Amino acid sequence: MLRRLRRPAAALLLVPVLAACGNSGDDSGSDTSSKASASASADDGGSSLSEVTFEGEVGQSLKATWKSEVKAPESTTVSTLVKGDGEEIADGDTVSAYLYLGNGSTKTDAFSDYDSGAPESIPNNGQLGDVFTQIFDGATYGSRIAAVTTPSELFGASSSGNPDLGIGADDTLVVVADLVEKAAVAPDPTDDKAHDASPDTQPSVVTDGDKVTGLEWGDIAEPDLSTPVQRVVLTEGTGAEVKSSDTVTVNYLGETFQATQPFDESYSGTPLTSPLSGLIQGWSIGLTGVKVGSRVLLQIPPAYGYGAEGSGDSIPGNATLWFVIDVVSVK
Repeated sequence: MLRRLRRPAAALLLVPVLAACGNSGDDSGSDTSSKASASASADDGGSSLSEVTFEGEVGQSLKATWKSEVKAPESTTVSTLVKGDGEEIADGDTVSAYLYLGNGSTKTDAFSDYDSGAPESIPNNGQLGDVFTQIFDGATYGSRIAAVTTPSELFGASSSGNPDLGIGADDTLVVVADLVEKAAVAPDPTDDKAHDASPDTQPSVVTDGDKVTGLEWGDIAEPDLSTPVQRVVLTEGTGAEVKSSDTVTVNYLGETFQATQPFDESYSGTPLTSPLSGLIQGWSIGLTGVKVGSRVLLQIPPAYGYGAEGSGDSIPGNATLWFVIDVVSVK
């Protein structure tokens, strides 16, 4: 359950790209057992790759079969492997997509959302760099799009690759995106700051000695989804103030509105240690500036939690979250 506090693994891919990329491929398609080519031939409209084939239906599975090494392109090339029959993806859409990343130089799979069984919600806002801009350009929902690119174009001009994914600076990358559907989005909060709240606007904390065991809701009203992060400092510590760049060690308990039990907690086990930047945004907003030794109660809107999609069976889509957090230490 601790992993649910972390950002998806595919966030490794979704980084701003500083280098400019080349032109897009053609949009003609094939059936759902698709074959792809790094340099699209004129007679197939760019729908096949000679070096690697991809099998499986869009949104259900993807298996890559490598035939030969993929040569690095002069600039990113994009091909439509399966043309979906949905609407064209519009600027500003958030796209529910399964991502795959293959290393064309070593002919190995580096990452796949199909391994976790869950798609990513990817904004089509130009902030993820030109590779994703090209993937989305003119594409329709239900499509499978392949991009052949380089680490410098996907991860940034100064990139040395991604050792965690087994990618070197000079490797050729094959990105495949199954663009399943337009994703629902959580309402934007009115701002991205922590607001000191009155305790009577929040649930009360139930404890057993020093351990937090739950929240007592009473007649607390459910907040509007655009309400920014609310914070109550229940006990103020005397240690250093938490910085957004810190690695924190904390005990915590989380509940959704009027829940009868927590969806996650650490008081019965061991504290969580993690870079604050690797946790949901609401934690970074709410804990920055809090002193070590403090106990705080945070109310976090869905946009800074798990969004319109939620997480697992216990956190529904567009759920406001409440966390009691004891800040044990920072480094």
